Amino acid sequence: MHNIVSAGENAILIYFGDKIDASLPKKIGNFANQLKNTLSDVVIDAIPSYTSLHVSYDLNKISFQAFFDKVEGLLTQQASSGAGIEAQTTHIPVYYGVEVGLDLERLLSEKNLDLASFIEIHTSQEYLVYAIGFSPVFAFLGEVDKRIQTPRLATPRIKIPAGSVGIAESQTAVYPTDSSGGWNIVGRTLLDLSLENPENIDKFRVGDKVKFYSITRDEYLKNGGNL
Repeated sequence: MHNIVSAGENAILIYFGDKIDASLPKKIGNFANQLKNTLSDVVIDAIPSYTSLHVSYDLNKISFQAFFDKVEGLLTQQASSGAGIEAQTTHIPVYYGVEVGLDLERLLSEKNLDLASFIEIHTSQEYLVYAIGFSPVFAFLGEVDKRIQTPRLATPRIKIPAGSVGIAESQTAVYPTDSSGGWNIVGRTLLDLSLENPENIDKFRVGDKVKFYSITRDEYLKNGGNL
């Protein structure tokens, strides 16, 4: 079931569920793409989240009721066809070391884990892209194994280096640029996720998957990594 509500003068919110569910991101992501492709002349933006899709549209070109009717028709069409864009998996190399994992040593102590066990837990699964954050390449990934889940930092850091891999509660993510933040940093990737590369704008889509894999300190340094 879907619920469409007004979200301002020229925006609507489409609810696909009332609680976070692993089946929702792909549905929401696919519908966001369908909406932008089908109604590209009137849709300004479509922003997915965990259970909903925020859509802004051009009131100069279409009325609220006409837009509502078109969206409702597309939702019915999607429900009956079940078609959508195939999810893709992005593999991300990570150096898990205390020089770059600012909170790694503390987490190993708190969770009573050795480094090899921690790495095995964090890299053993594919994470689902549940939502996109402050940047098109900041993907909220879940769910983190309960053995390494941890709350956000009480006091956020002013600067976290680009490429830092963090954990907050049941989610994990990669900081695409130098920025402030309160996630627990456990490693760093050499993968360039900056928007200076235009291909990164569509790097992650809600419903896609991410798989981390471990690289050694030597591999990290040899390929240009900084400590």
